[in-house]
Amino acid sequence: MAGTRVAYGLLLLQHACALQPLRHRAARNVHAATSAAADAPTTAAAATIDTRTARVLQHLESEGDGSGAGAAGTLRGLESIDKAWEAMRRPPAATTALPPFVTESGDAVAPEYDVIVLGGTLGIFAAAAFQRRGLKVCVVERGPLVGRNQEWNLSLDEVYDLVEAGALEMADVDGAVGTPGKYEVLSGDDGSLVASNFGSVRAGFNDREVGPSGAGGGLQEVWLPEVLNIGVRPDVAVARARRRFEDAGGVVLERTACGGVVVGAGGATVRLEEGRSATARLVVDAMGNASPIARQARRENNGGSDPRPSGICCVVGTAMRGFDKDNSYGDLIYTNEDARADAARQYFWEAFPAMSLGQDARTTYLFTYLDAASDRDHTVLGQFEDYWNMLPTYQKHNAFCFAQGGRGDAVEAALERGDLTLDRCLFGLFPTHKDSPLPTRWDRVLAVGDASGVQSPLSFGGFGALTRHLGRVTDAVADAVASDALDRASLTRVNAYAPNIAATWMFQKSFVHPVGSDRPSTFVNRLMRQNYENMRDLGDGVLRPFNQDVVQPRALLRVLGLATVRDPLNIPQLLRWIGPAELAEWLGHFGLMLAYDALHGAGVGQAVRAYAPRLPDKRHGFALRRLAEAWEYGSGQDY
Repeated sequence: MAGTRVAYGLLLLQHACALQPLRHRAARNVHAATSAAADAPTTAAAATIDTRTARVLQHLESEGDGSGAGAAGTLRGLESIDKAWEAMRRPPAATTALPPFVTESGDAVAPEYDVIVLGGTLGIFAAAAFQRRGLKVCVVERGPLVGRNQEWNLSLDEVYDLVEAGALEMADVDGAVGTPGKYEVLSGDDGSLVASNFGSVRAGFNDREVGPSGAGGGLQEVWLPEVLNIGVRPDVAVARARRRFEDAGGVVLERTACGGVVVGAGGATVRLEEGRSATARLVVDAMGNASPIARQARRENNGGSDPRPSGICCVVGTAMRGFDKDNSYGDLIYTNEDARADAARQYFWEAFPAMSLGQDARTTYLFTYLDAASDRDHTVLGQFEDYWNMLPTYQKHNAFCFAQGGRGDAVEAALERGDLTLDRCLFGLFPTHKDSPLPTRWDRVLAVGDASGVQSPLSFGGFGALTRHLGRVTDAVADAVASDALDRASLTRVNAYAPNIAATWMFQKSFVHPVGSDRPSTFVNRLMRQNYENMRDLGDGVLRPFNQDVVQPRALLRVLGLATVRDPLNIPQLLRWIGPAELAEWLGHFGLMLAYDALHGAGVGQAVRAYAPRLPDKRHGFALRRLAEAWEYGSGQDY
């Protein structure tokens, strides 16, 4: 299966607040909470206050950057996100008509810039890469253009993707960049880019907490080579990309809200605060999944109302210190119980050492995949309540204070004694839509990263979606500007249909326990346990891409073939719960994956690229180059 990605820093929420360009993952309506300047928690609703979550939040520590939400702010955030989740599942009969963020006009525009990037925390990396290609670029960011003091987890090769694209230079990649041994964690000096580098990341699917890592017996541990095994400091990464950008002549407009985009003749106008504006030939939307541009496009495709998400990933977690027993490895995707059939959910864990907070610091997430069925009874607050109950058992091998496991008030007691220090609480909803990548709806407007929907529905990480595609997108943007291929049809080819992303919807559906279903509670663990054993046995060439959200058809065929041989009795059950319609759709995507793979592998893409410059219309050459890219990326051969 295409593995999950860690949430790099803060999580996102779609629909929960007024549409506006915000920070990393674009919606910044997902919260990292601290006690800095916290209001009294009694400001939250009584129903929320009378929970374990409210009691635990009283122990939040200062985040150090003064921007934490505090206990009261976090409780209000949880109420807000659950109201938004309710609206997704049970939309109101009458929807409020929102003013369009993007409008069109026939007025002539004299562009000041080649490209304006909206959304700076991730957009600065794209902007720096564009500027290094000789384009004149401006970044607009509502808040200060800085990264938070919390690690983004990814792989070292993904950091070097930023260098190759031109967003960073090799000199910027410092800190813990060595090669750690198994169960060894390297830490970078303060101020370095790579804060953590751990030699062991595992996946495992178990029906109970069997024993500590390495215990053997019934414990499944599949070790993943160099997958999400480093922690990058976002504040350092953003600062260095910004410095490269500005040194190359780029312009940053921070603490500047964007009120909309008007597409005109010859350019687009970005409306700013206080009646100001900026103009460009192309506007790049880097505002994430909750971008007002992406939301408008989806609403217009759905008759004017927000479409029901095709899937949801609900995530809660913490960054805490006190894991003094064993903090030597990470978990990419791990279970220690079967599905809760009565509650219609399968929980998964993810956890990583966080050396920027301390040698005993660990970031931990509990996540689940859901549909948005109206009869689904699930709340983010309820998942947090489960988190506090489950955490001591899951991490009893990592923290001495949890050595006895148990539920009760084990977390609160450890915080009271000072055995644990709670630095942040993290939570969010990640809505996904089948009509992804999202087609461009206007001339001169292009989405990148999460706003474009280029990640699979199993992924809940914006930074990885950006790094993998940054080189491709940078080439395409430079080509579009040079070829004047800035019309809607041309820009749609930049984020074209990708069969390997579309095929992952079947995997997502297998993770979702249907409401009221009699599907066995063992279904997910049985399926995933077998597939991970298959990938491990087939080698790193199969295991690594899957766990970095890259699906390759030949590798997938080998995994599924081996699963059929090793566990043939599970195939009828799998087909039953996937359903014939989903299976037929998946087979279509898989067939196109094989076709894309054959075209790219046979050198047809290379021949198309070589022929493209001969065409008299530059836009036709642009289209051919994007077609060759689609074959390469749509079959995972860019990996």
